[in-house]
Amino acid sequence: MPASAGADDPTVRDARLAWIIGGSLLIARAALTLIMSGSPVLGFPGAGFVLDGLWAAALSVFAFGVRGHGSVVARRPLGVVALVTAAAVPLLTDAMWSVGASIAGDPTWAFALGNGPIVLSLGALIVATVVIGRAGVLPPRLRWVPLIVLAVSAGAQIVMSIVAVSLADNLVRPDVTAAYFFAGALGTLGVLLLGILAIVFAPREAPKPAPPTQVYPPAS
Repeated sequence: MPASAGADDPTVRDARLAWIIGGSLLIARAALTLIMSGSPVLGFPGAGFVLDGLWAAALSVFAFGVRGHGSVVARRPLGVVALVTAAAVPLLTDAMWSVGASIAGDPTWAFALGNGPIVLSLGALIVATVVIGRAGVLPPRLRWVPLIVLAVSAGAQIVMSIVAVSLADNLVRPDVTAAYFFAGALGTLGVLLLGILAIVFAPREAPKPAPPTQVYPPAS
């Protein structure tokens, strides 16, 4: 095998490093979230900024790669913009809440800051995961895993939001509380899974060129 096709190729090393760094950041975020969820006393001031910072750093690495190599969206502008948006929104929201405590007393602003970023982040992640699936950078069996993980975690959250509205007077019931915890854990476990997969399947050789696409049938 020529050196340019293997792990000695600098582009392959950079791509592998990008996936390992991004995966490690996702694992760190998921692990810290699970630890603090299991024992709230382990929380600390600024934990939200730390978690969202790890998330933003991971998505940025996956968007741009290392030295231009390893982007899971093949550096396609739409995918890069979507990942950067999903990375930045949580941090910007944290900053707005921290510097605008008086906003919390305004129902309109509180509603906007509580729901607007969620909708924007979800939309950006949907676009990003579709671009990931179509870009062909991930191995074929993994290309749609990010979208599937997103669909499962977002679906669980939507279902629990509906339950919250229909059972507004019974949210303290043990079964409802357990369902809420499970729905929230799904998202965190999904992030953990993606981080592990990124490290396990980090590129070890140059990607094979995609087969040509036939647009018109051959002339008869």
